[in-house]
Amino acid sequence: MAKGNIVVQQETTLLTTIIVALVLFGLLMVYSTSGIDPSDAGNMRSQAKAALIGCCIMFIAARFDYHNFERKWLFKPLVLATLALLVLVLVPGIGVDVNGARRWIRLAGFQFQPSELAKFALIMLLAVKLSQNRDDVRTFWRGFVPTMILAALFAGLVVLENDLGIPFMMFATAYIMLFVAGMPWRYVIAGVFPVAGAIVGLILIAPHRIARLTGFVDPFADRDDKGFQLIQSLTGFAQGGIMGRGAGASEQKLSYLFAAHTDFIFAVIGEELGLLGTLSVAGIFLCFGVAAFRVAAKAPDCLGMLLASGIGFLITFQGAFIMAVSTGLLPTKGLPLPFISYGGTALIMFMGMAGVLLNVSLQSQQPESSRKLVPAA
Repeated sequence: MAKGNIVVQQETTLLTTIIVALVLFGLLMVYSTSGIDPSDAGNMRSQAKAALIGCCIMFIAARFDYHNFERKWLFKPLVLATLALLVLVLVPGIGVDVNGARRWIRLAGFQFQPSELAKFALIMLLAVKLSQNRDDVRTFWRGFVPTMILAALFAGLVVLENDLGIPFMMFATAYIMLFVAGMPWRYVIAGVFPVAGAIVGLILIAPHRIARLTGFVDPFADRDDKGFQLIQSLTGFAQGGIMGRGAGASEQKLSYLFAAHTDFIFAVIGEELGLLGTLSVAGIFLCFGVAAFRVAAKAPDCLGMLLASGIGFLITFQGAFIMAVSTGLLPTKGLPLPFISYGGTALIMFMGMAGVLLNVSLQSQQPESSRKLVPAA
């Protein structure tokens, strides 16, 4: 067997091991943070079901030829269905309002978050369009502008759900995919300014976002209100020290730290497992990112490279972002820690995207003559 194939096999094995380890660790942390509030008693059961569904989807995605995403019968209905769901979530009676944000749809007793699907749909759409129009990628009007319009369409609908975190992730991922596809740096950098301006404008017109920002700048100035969440998160890390208080021994999850099982689960990890635990989690995400971009570098074609780059960056960057939020390095924003935080839709979608990444890696191991390239229909 060629040395290159052995290396790719090792990366596939490493990615699979990392994903399974993170999911299992996430189940343990959700179990640790559940049962404190009676309303959270079913969290572990729901997360375990989502993990089982996610495993099935990841296995299917890992065996599903990613070249099929170029087929119009697949990517067009998926994109249109995603956009339709993003619109439906805004409709009263269909969309569910939780803590002032309308991000969920409840149908037939099942609740899911369309914006999580939108992240993958955007990555798939950009990968297909950029790979099919490689001659125009380096141009401004035919390469950069259409890509930004597509990203703005998805992100804009999510912004209407009163969410800035996922749109930020979408644009960051789009910029990385543009750069990987060969877009000149000057266009990518220039495109950051209008997006940054829009984000600043959306913050300034929303009092709750301004409160989050002021609470981030000086949490101790208003420790009982704006700065309470960040202070409680930092307290968790301080109490955990180097070795941690022990698995399940967190005090912050006892109704002191809001969203301890979702947005701020990393603070609970810090309290229970200490600095060693948090560094281990950060190191695992770093290994995932390195392995994902090595898969992208060895991808058999441009489509595979863009899919692997987009998925690898999104998961790694969102993980780093949430760790930074929990430690007070970035303003508070409601996003799950990939594979670990409670949230069925997010877990299933992350595992599905990981399956696509594994498929790119598996196809990189095949001899070029045996690859099943699916032409666009």
